[in-house]
Amino acid sequence: MELLKEEISEKFIESMVDKVISRLSAKFDELDISLDYIGAILGDESAVALGATQKAVGRHTRRRRYDAAPKTPRDM
Repeated sequence: MELLKEEISEKFIESMVDKVISRLSAKFDELDISLDYIGAILGDESAVALGATQKAVGRHTRRRRYDAAPKTPRDM
């Protein structure tokens, strides 16, 4: 299908940009969820607990010292 120059309007371009942004946003959400699971595994946490913490206090919040998991012999 070949578009004629007359068919490419500002409204058409805006519509296409909106569709692309919507699809990218959905993919970023999927990627974010996947990274949360990886982070939970690496941090020895439950993915559900990690998600709940992020929802309650924000994504970029550091864990407080007393919330940290106890040290294991492997960590010493």
